[in-house]
Amino acid sequence: MKKLYFSAALLLCLVILAGCSKNKEIDTKNIQKDTFLIKKDSSIEAGTVESFDKGYYDVKELDKYITNKLNRYNTAAGAETVTKKSLELKNSKAVLVLTYKALADFNGFNKTDIKLLTTAAAMSGDTEIPQSFTAVKKHKTVTADKALENSKYNVLIVKENLDVLLQGTIKYYSGGTLVNKHNIQTADTGSTFIVYKP
Repeated sequence: MKKLYFSAALLLCLVILAGCSKNKEIDTKNIQKDTFLIKKDSSIEAGTVESFDKGYYDVKELDKYITNKLNRYNTAAGAETVTKKSLELKNSKAVLVLTYKALADFNGFNKTDIKLLTTAAAMSGDTEIPQSFTAVKKHKTVTADKALENSKYNVLIVKENLDVLLQGTIKYYSGGTLVNKHNIQTADTGSTFIVYKP
């Protein structure tokens, strides 16, 4: 009987630890597509997956090109705001993971326009938002007013096709395909709106 209780307690601890460590970083072993992780401190980790199947491709040259691009961006920014975490070759694909000090650096480096807003800013009228959202908890449709009523939530607006990971909990979304409460695959076209609790 004691053994049974011990096993149950051990399993519970493992579940708790797994939950706490959810999306701490991008797992380069499992990454299959371009991936975007926003952390609790608002820093960004992003992985890019590109085909690297030609005989004349050279990973050293690619690494040199990436390093030069990072140096140019950071010099212009006046600080090291974008850094290379890893570059690996896996199954004829190059997997690059970069870290960004803030979303502005991600947008600046990649020439994208991902937005991170408070719910109040999203409701201000400056940003066009959908009239309805899907609630993660009950999978039912709610109004924008309902989805954005909690001032403690953030709103992430993504136009790019990305696998989005959050160190937070998705509460409502519009567009894209929900994977779980910490992960959503954005839509192929148009914008995906993600309301989440940081």
